[in-house]
Amino acid sequence: MLNMKPVRPLEPVPVPPDAPAHLREALAAARTDLARAYLALARHYRDHSLAAALPLAQGALEAALSAEAPGATVEVLAGLSFIEVAQGRQEAAFEHLALALDLAHQHDLRHLESQVRNARAVARLTAGDAVGARRDLLDAQALAQAAGDLVDLAYTYVNLAFLENVTGQHEEALHQLNLLEELLPGLPEEATRQTMRLYLHENRALTYLNLARQARERGRPEAEAEARARTHAAIQAVRGGLALQPAGLIALTTETHAARLALLEGDLDQAQRHAEASLDHHTQLGQQVYLEAYLVMAEVSAARGHFGQAHAHYRAALDSARQQGRHRETQEILRAMARLHEQQGNFPAALATYRDALERAQHALDRLAHIEQRNADLSRELRQARAEASTWQDSVRRAETQARQDPLTGLLNRRGLQDSLAQFQEGTGPLLLALFDIDDFKSVNDHHSHAVGDAALQAVAAHLSALIPPGSLLARYGGEEFLLVVPDMPPRQAPALVEHLRQAVEGHDWATLPGELTLTVSAGYALIEDRHAEALRAGLEQADEHLYRAKRAGRNQVHPPL
Repeated sequence: MLNMKPVRPLEPVPVPPDAPAHLREALAAARTDLARAYLALARHYRDHSLAAALPLAQGALEAALSAEAPGATVEVLAGLSFIEVAQGRQEAAFEHLALALDLAHQHDLRHLESQVRNARAVARLTAGDAVGARRDLLDAQALAQAAGDLVDLAYTYVNLAFLENVTGQHEEALHQLNLLEELLPGLPEEATRQTMRLYLHENRALTYLNLARQARERGRPEAEAEARARTHAAIQAVRGGLALQPAGLIALTTETHAARLALLEGDLDQAQRHAEASLDHHTQLGQQVYLEAYLVMAEVSAARGHFGQAHAHYRAALDSARQQGRHRETQEILRAMARLHEQQGNFPAALATYRDALERAQHALDRLAHIEQRNADLSRELRQARAEASTWQDSVRRAETQARQDPLTGLLNRRGLQDSLAQFQEGTGPLLLALFDIDDFKSVNDHHSHAVGDAALQAVAAHLSALIPPGSLLARYGGEEFLLVVPDMPPRQAPALVEHLRQAVEGHDWATLPGELTLTVSAGYALIEDRHAEALRAGLEQADEHLYRAKRAGRNQVHPPL
């Protein structure tokens, strides 16, 4: 039974000014179902602006917790994970999905499990775990059928079709899409039917395009011509649906299908136009889950003989895939790059790229093992959070806090940093990114003990936290590294701030630490003007390179120097 306590006051989440009128009205009218009203807005913006979708989903989660509604909380956690996957934040998505499944079991919400397993299948497939994704989807299908939930069953058919395409089973993908089409008339709302028709036609376009390419490779011109005609028809159907119900992600993928179809038909100008339109959608959405815009730009550039541009687009896709730990796509991109090197006659570069692909195959296996281990760890952490909490809402909030916080120092961890950086992406002023690394930290552990090393990390974290400007973020970035993020930092003041913090660590009395330790830090920093995800990534890489130079120059220094 729920512990009925007074509902916490809920801070309203700002709604984007271009939100659809019917969703604004639903939010204004919501009383007991505020969480689902926010979630509906978040789902709308998932296809238009991920930066807008995330705070709405987080607001939905707090509304569900405040309303003491476990069912709504499970739905919101599943919806939040979709947004996180689209932003390339797989770790956060898996944590929220584990929490959702735990709540569903705790409150006997079996009818919601298919929704959560569908979401987890998408996260698994994005991470490269096709076997685990299939297992989750088959479970989701059985659960949805048992519950009579046609909407969840429809999503399962969509995701199974996509999985079959990824694994090369194109005829089976068509079978899943035929099952979806049979289901459409029974779906409860016209808006849901429209959404599912979009998914149906877009996935058919992908499937027939794959069949056309397969027929080309096998030398079957009649089968290729039929598949190309069906691809054209499916693309036209998607465009008709998008005119009624715009959806940015589907528009993006449809443009990539159109570009590849034009390539297959030898129309390079048309292919270029569609590829550029796909890249425009990619940039506007700020999403990371679909790398196809980069890939199709590379394919079109290569077909035009612009090999330098093709390599640049492949490199952008590769950087994004590696940063997200998406090893299946990493392998595919490396193989495409190797083929491009071969096409240019650069066989040493092709061989080196193939070797890179082979090395990363082992990384892929390690990554999948890590996912399974992390799921087991999450289950244990959730049981502990439940044991320490007074209510199920408190256990969710504890789990959320633990997921974002470094347990040793109390600072943000990488997950918490990633979440917090999202609030800065809408700003316009310069952003300071500064990395601090405790010098010769290995000797602290080796000559004293790991307990002393932990005490040193805690002490440095506390000292830096007391000195940073208001509104800044400080996170434990890994090992003995700390990352400081300062918004709206005047460029001329940035070097002095970083140097001041270095001097403060050097001059501090560390007598409270055992072993008469003397601690210093090296620091590297970067200033960025553009705050979108790729600029942040580039800025962090630059700060890391500058930290390396500070270390090389003798430690206890800042680079660039004051």
